[in-house]
Amino acid sequence: MLGHKTRDFRQHVAISLDDLVPNDNFYRQVEQSIDLSFVRDLAGEFYSNIGRPSVDPVVFFKLQLIAFFEGIRSERQLMESVNLNLAQRWFIGYDLDEPVPDHSSLSKIRERYGLEVFQQFFEHIVELCNETGLVWGEELYFDSTKVLANANIRGMINRADFETQHHLEQLFERYGEGVSAFGKLVAKYNGERLIGIRKPHYQRITDDQVCPIDPDAAPMHPSGGGSAVLGYHDHYVVDGGKARIILSALVTPASIMDNTPILDLVDWVCSRWKIEPKLAAGDAKYGTVPNIVGLEERGIKAYLPTSDFSKRTKYYPAKFFQYDCEKDQYVCPQGQQLPLHSRRKTEQVILYRAKASVCNACLMKGECTGSKSGRHIFRSFFQDYLDKAEAYRQTEAYQKAMRKRSVWVEPLFGEAKEFHRLRRFRLRRLLKVNIEGVMIAAGQNLKRLIKHNLSILFSFLKSTFSKLNYHPIPTFSTACISLRISYHLST
Repeated sequence: MLGHKTRDFRQHVAISLDDLVPNDNFYRQVEQSIDLSFVRDLAGEFYSNIGRPSVDPVVFFKLQLIAFFEGIRSERQLMESVNLNLAQRWFIGYDLDEPVPDHSSLSKIRERYGLEVFQQFFEHIVELCNETGLVWGEELYFDSTKVLANANIRGMINRADFETQHHLEQLFERYGEGVSAFGKLVAKYNGERLIGIRKPHYQRITDDQVCPIDPDAAPMHPSGGGSAVLGYHDHYVVDGGKARIILSALVTPASIMDNTPILDLVDWVCSRWKIEPKLAAGDAKYGTVPNIVGLEERGIKAYLPTSDFSKRTKYYPAKFFQYDCEKDQYVCPQGQQLPLHSRRKTEQVILYRAKASVCNACLMKGECTGSKSGRHIFRSFFQDYLDKAEAYRQTEAYQKAMRKRSVWVEPLFGEAKEFHRLRRFRLRRLLKVNIEGVMIAAGQNLKRLIKHNLSILFSFLKSTFSKLNYHPIPTFSTACISLRISYHLST
């Protein structure tokens, strides 16, 4: 018989939203894993004691977590989802007939809180992970990824014609006294050129052009290749423990080199979390002289590979020359001496040079140098640190750290891009993309905290059922349904 369903809804009186949400629902696990009441203290200073009650800060951050877990980019779409999804309604504490907050309120609240509140939220999640033993603190792993900006590179205009130049200059003015160290870190890496020991010899596009929609975004080549786009770099500092907790997340314009913020991030992480890591590992882009020296001076082993520039020329590389420590000179493969010639303090190198007459008379000159003044060898002021880092690369511990690094940080970026909308920022300007970045990192840490709590629950249930000589199938549903039973058994 052909069925025909008519829409005939009844008025239900004795119904509870709490009964409609299953005991094994994911958001129940989130609710059990973290108490978000602490955010009221973080946001309390932004509200008056009089006036109409605002959206509860706890509700606001729960909405941010829903957007993270569901991969929702639009706040309008987020509120539509919450309005229809029973579990999400239960999570934010709104009943079936209770109107959810308007999507426009979320943007206003985010503007009011600023980066500092979101950063403190991230730090609280890390503190919870630390309290449960998920933070090891012995090893640090660094990496960064490219994230597209919500702007088009074709919209760039001449910076001199940009009418809001004064606004750009005053953007980070509030980061002064009384602001957290992380806020100052964001202000430092705002895209302005950082001058090192050598003056830059090239002109950046962002020196002359700017995108008025997102002035902080900078041109970059996308990871998959193709023409240049506007984007940012998202930097992670990941703990070496099995949980892979993100200790710090910093977003910088793409014009900031990947290896530039590493030492500041190390200082912030060690100071904030009171840890003393034994080693720090990254890929070849981090293996610069300042980074290696800086880590070693901080008592941290610099497990950083360096780029091999010896193949850029056809001549003998510097490693073919032996350094005589007693005489402070180099000896070439033919046994000739290269004495100290000068010290270049601006470049922080020592120049060793052979006599021109000796080199010009050598039969192997064509393979050694093309200079008429003799072969030159440059030795860093910090060569002892560089030699120590080179010695690390010959050890099994270094090889193990490199293997570990390849599966420690990059999968976190893959997870964030695949499931949590990190391929492209939806917000604009440096402060807002940092808010987006720290919320994604906080959500990733929270996922690992929930997993840890569930594993403890499984272990407890297994032990309890073993005492009762009962062995159920260990599933998430079994664990969650038996939560109340196991609680009473434990007491």
